[in-house]
Amino acid sequence: MKEDKMIKKAAFFYNSKRESAIRFTESAVSFLEKHKIKTEKICVNKGETPKYSADIAISAGGDGTALYAARSLAGKSVGLIAVNAGGLGFLSSVEPKDFESFFLKVLKNKIKKIERFFLEIEGPRGKYYALNDCVLRSSQPRAFHLKVNYAGDFLSSYFGDGLIVSTPTGSTAYGLAAMGPIIMPSAQVFCLSPICPHTLTHRPVVLPADKTLEVFFCEESEKDISVTVSIDGQENFILPSGKGISVKKSSFSLITPVHLDYSWFKVLRDKLSWGRRR
Repeated sequence: MKEDKMIKKAAFFYNSKRESAIRFTESAVSFLEKHKIKTEKICVNKGETPKYSADIAISAGGDGTALYAARSLAGKSVGLIAVNAGGLGFLSSVEPKDFESFFLKVLKNKIKKIERFFLEIEGPRGKYYALNDCVLRSSQPRAFHLKVNYAGDFLSSYFGDGLIVSTPTGSTAYGLAAMGPIIMPSAQVFCLSPICPHTLTHRPVVLPADKTLEVFFCEESEKDISVTVSIDGQENFILPSGKGISVKKSSFSLITPVHLDYSWFKVLRDKLSWGRRR
């Protein structure tokens, strides 16, 4: 979010496949325009993100919509208000019914801000940014070999269905399903979670995020296997045998405004039903 600057324009990212997101977007756009704030609507279901400029971004949908919006903000000093018009909504700042009162607090700076770092992934096809995770999986239902270095030091080889490299933000996404730990968003660490490893002792590993990871698709894997690298589950490319990717903490981060009484632990309790007996 641009500091010390009035909000004059908002970019709205919405999921056109959700009726609730469409209804909310139309209502919220009308509300902002009444407050003399220009808006630009961007549908996340239409492929490549168009060029846009804004003082703040708003996503209407689930976490997938928020991730799409977030990656478009990498390198921009623009905050993201994620409105939960979708599923679980771990990234959500606010529920639709509370948006108008919350946005007025944003205008008055009566909020606090959560900072989340991006992964920077570099491979044969260029550079990518991920807020949640970078996943390497076989394009076929076959196990394959990966080799991982950390800070130039050999960490381990992996044989299984793949590997998840997640940020703390992504620790409640795919990494959680792979039995990885839940990590507080402010922690400066990566988590490596093997997917169905063919070695019973392989477990998720948490590493400081100030060093670079290198992940290689080993040539000893069978030649008819191809590996897909997936960025936040939304951008994908094929990694050729013998090639690798580097993963490091990006200098870019995402700012998400939240209520002054926001509690990450309450989010976990509510979303994961902690402490409830049924």
